[in-house]
Amino acid sequence: MKDEKQLIEEIKVQVKKELKEEKEREDEKLKYKPEPKGPGEKFVKGFDYAFEGLVFAINNEKNMKFHILASILVLLVSLFLNVSRVEMMFLVLSIAFVISCELMNTSLEQAVNLAGGGKKSKIAKASKDLSAAATFVSALNTLFVAYLVFFDKVANFSSSVVLRISRRPSHLALITISIVIIFTIFLKGIFYKGHGTAFHGGFASGHTSVAFALATIGAMRVEEGLLIFVFYGLAIIVAESRFEANIHSLPEIIRGAILGTAFALFVFGVFS
Repeated sequence: MKDEKQLIEEIKVQVKKELKEEKEREDEKLKYKPEPKGPGEKFVKGFDYAFEGLVFAINNEKNMKFHILASILVLLVSLFLNVSRVEMMFLVLSIAFVISCELMNTSLEQAVNLAGGGKKSKIAKASKDLSAAATFVSALNTLFVAYLVFFDKVANFSSSVVLRISRRPSHLALITISIVIIFTIFLKGIFYKGHGTAFHGGFASGHTSVAFALATIGAMRVEEGLLIFVFYGLAIIVAESRFEANIHSLPEIIRGAILGTAFALFVFGVFS
């Protein structure tokens, strides 16, 4: 009887040891081990990491989705109004400020969750509430700036809309490319599956969408058929390079081309 108890105890000890070793192996897999990189590679990779952070926030935070869509809306509204460069500067700074605060808020929440191990505490709640308050203040600032910029222009809407904008193709081009980039990042964030990197791949090819947007803008601003052929030829070369490098699949490239072309056609077709 004693031998049986001893055997059972030995089995328990062995099972515990194996479970502990298995847990250590799993923890080792989850640890982030950065690969050694040269100075130039570190600099370039930094942009990749920043983009992944932005995509993670869009993918996991409802507020970030709202901020991105609001940014696109503000850029579209600026097309209808005679917004000066200084006013546009304040709008862009306010948008960047509120998005940056939301990113910091998301980062702090992740850090607090990691440090607390998922346990709730008053200090952790206070930290999250404070970071959320910072985002709220930045959002109020953006609303205040938008009010100051748009109030008088909305009141004098008839004198500030299509005729003046039609004389400013550079403004249309800048707004079009900005919307294409923001909306492409938004789609990448929405459909990001968490594998690979956010910068390589994604729902739509960003390079292709920008290339086809520029090609469409160029095609709508010139009358020479050869130039139109050159514009779209260059856009196809960009798309083909993304496919050949195995960065994007064919459906992702097609979505990017449709996205860039559609926004350019809409903006220049309506406002030019």
